[in-house]
Amino acid sequence: MTLTLTRARACIERGFTKAQALGFKVAIAVVDEAGHLVACARMDGALWVTPEIARAKANAAAAFRATTQDLEERFSKGRQLFADNVATLGDYRFVFGRGAVPLVEQGQIVGAVGVSGAVPAEHDHTIADEAAGHPVLPRSHE
Repeated sequence: MTLTLTRARACIERGFTKAQALGFKVAIAVVDEAGHLVACARMDGALWVTPEIARAKANAAAAFRATTQDLEERFSKGRQLFADNVATLGDYRFVFGRGAVPLVEQGQIVGAVGVSGAVPAEHDHTIADEAAGHPVLPRSHE
């Protein structure tokens, strides 16, 4: 399965619609399963840094094949060795805070959607989940 630009743009539009309904200005980044950027957009009025944070959240969700809400909970319980919620591996940055959801196609994770700009971050997660189409993650990745 390959994540298409058409699907990535559709995710961004769904996410922007949800963000607008909730009253937030956000950026949304969509990456493929390897963390390569497919599309990214920032709503007018969203902070300049939000695209970079959204991408780093999407990278984390794609790399670990889990929502960043789940990753945030795992890491806060000390089950992983991350000192804070931002990490770097090679050229990739990862943010483990809420706001990214994997994209699933025919039972396989094909990428992830990351959102930044809604406070508190629980709203980033709500927007990302809407943007991703409320996916059911494959059992091996729960």
